[in-house]
Amino acid sequence: MTRLPVALLIALLIQVPAIPQDVPPKKVISETERTKVFQKEMTALRGLEFTKEVTVGTYTREELLAFLKKELEREHPREEVDRVRKALVHFGLVPADLDLYQTVIELLGASIAGFYHPKTKELRLIKPGEGVPDDDELLEMFGIKVNLHDVTLIHELCHAAQDQNFDLNTLPMELKTNDDLVMAVQSLVEGDATVVGLKYGFKDKFDAVSKIISQDYKDGGLGEEAAKFPAYLRKTLTFPYGYGADFVVEVLNRAKGDWSAVSKAFSDLPSSTEQILHPMKYFGPERDYPQELALQGLGEIIWAGVYNNVHGEFGTRLVLDEFKIATARGRRKAAEGWDGDRYYIFENEKGGLAGVWFTTWDTEEDAREFFDAYALLLLAKHEGAEREAADQKVTLTKGATRAVLERRGADVLIFDGFGAEESGRINRAWSAAKKTEIRKVDRVPAKENK
Repeated sequence: MTRLPVALLIALLIQVPAIPQDVPPKKVISETERTKVFQKEMTALRGLEFTKEVTVGTYTREELLAFLKKELEREHPREEVDRVRKALVHFGLVPADLDLYQTVIELLGASIAGFYHPKTKELRLIKPGEGVPDDDELLEMFGIKVNLHDVTLIHELCHAAQDQNFDLNTLPMELKTNDDLVMAVQSLVEGDATVVGLKYGFKDKFDAVSKIISQDYKDGGLGEEAAKFPAYLRKTLTFPYGYGADFVVEVLNRAKGDWSAVSKAFSDLPSSTEQILHPMKYFGPERDYPQELALQGLGEIIWAGVYNNVHGEFGTRLVLDEFKIATARGRRKAAEGWDGDRYYIFENEKGGLAGVWFTTWDTEEDAREFFDAYALLLLAKHEGAEREAADQKVTLTKGATRAVLERRGADVLIFDGFGAEESGRINRAWSAAKKTEIRKVDRVPAKENK
């Protein structure tokens, strides 16, 4: 999904505006006393015990931006970020001239209300007055006034408790070549904390409130300041909060409210956004395991290899959404039935970009639906191109550039942006395709979590 996780930053995103209310002043206590009280509150709600005290600090918005820049530079050098940008540009998900490096910093800086960092054990809240409400700024919904600063603290303390009980550093949330798996795992982590925070804040109104807030996250809602950023970046950032919360609610409902079922999921991690979007594909009766795909015959392509990753069902939906192919329902349907994918991005000496995308589907009908939708996308992307179609293969030619889309059974392979010579290697790519079912998500030693 081409995400840029900043280290292993576990944050609460602002996605509902604070509404000032007149309320009596609260008793002032020290931050240490307040943290201890909230640790007890979180444990009583979630059932996770703390093995050590958590130190809470604060950042101004400027300090947060400086921190984010430092973390991004350390974890994702500019060259790496530029490779990601090229992938996003190839799929039409961001403008070609976008400064992705600065955009990520600004998007996170405008969205984060607080964070917990498993590597450093930092828990930081953004200071009141810097975009996060203070004790006199509450959100009122369904007759309940909630202090969002308190909800943020509960959310982040849940992450601290997760870390102390499940060792978040060993979860594969920093893998750089399978964003779909990363997002699935993040959805459990963030969904857990989001549900805990909302249950703390809204008590018996949780069901009604959570549906509204969860939908806002699903829509990529991060407030007016963040609305200027590309939809793809916003929606992949908010996915673990909205869809992740729904997934955790499903876990709880199946366990009749027993939080130990959520804890058990940390030992049986979801492995795809497909499982998050469609919980029955995680719960069974037979789990729908994704396929790890690889094309081992691409070494003959003379263009320079730049990047490779996995879109997953959600990422595939967003690619289709960007070109407004068919209806929203039709695009969702075309992405459903996903069983695995991997894409490879290449660049020639003139800076031209091309991609190879190999996908596999649950059934031939699922593959056909995606094939038909992507054929429309390529026609829109390469407007004015000459089209040749034969059975389950479409070739578009525009000047010296070609796009080839071919389906074989439940698999679909796309060569997009190369010249005739490189596009002609599609048969060799088919013969070198490999599939391996991902039946278990392994934990990763922190030092190897790259």
